[in-house]
Amino acid sequence: MSRPQTALLALLLAACATLPPAPPTQPNDAEWRVLSDDYAAIEALRKAQPAPPADASRKQTIEITLAGLQKIEPQLNAFMARVGEYYERTHDPRAAQVLAREKVIMGDQYMSVLSRYDRALQEYRAALAYQPGNADIQKRIDMAESRRFVQMSSFASVKTGMKEDDVRRLVGLPREDWIKQVVQNNRVYSVWIYPKEDGGASAIYFDNGVVYHTNWNAAAPPAPAGQTNK
Repeated sequence: MSRPQTALLALLLAACATLPPAPPTQPNDAEWRVLSDDYAAIEALRKAQPAPPADASRKQTIEITLAGLQKIEPQLNAFMARVGEYYERTHDPRAAQVLAREKVIMGDQYMSVLSRYDRALQEYRAALAYQPGNADIQKRIDMAESRRFVQMSSFASVKTGMKEDDVRRLVGLPREDWIKQVVQNNRVYSVWIYPKEDGGASAIYFDNGVVYHTNWNAAAPPAPAGQTNK
């Protein structure tokens, strides 16, 4: 080996000797302890956010919930990136549990607060990927699936004279942007629109919060590709 080659090899060996050690690829308590402390701080911040009062309207509930999420979002996003990287590197089951828990919490918000069942399903399925076989997560998936589309059996149970709470218990709440409302002569008229599995929609009509009409076929399903409605 020539003198220049020997010198180059020595330089490469010296550079390698100064490189920091690679991050651990096995679960380790040192890293997990730091992550756990950060997660505890996020949990404390989450619990400090105001909860919607019992008599809050749906609009108020959504606004208060979203405001609370925005307060913790920067810290939570940074933490999730770190714990995700740690999990990919170590496959620590403790990290999988935290990642699944956060996916479930987000799924619950989409399902219970926003009634966005497709988004809830995305979060729940991601949670199940971290914890395969988790019966509680699977139960949430089944519930979100059952609420994606209104069922004729439950819709048929809605009767004239029922109040909004009765309807909510029978068929659930539609998405906030699928509730239309107009005020006329000091009366509040509203319609709740529910998607159907065939692509159409059903509607329930309220007068001052009391059902006065229902329509299973309020909107027809889209025409098949290549066809036009006449």
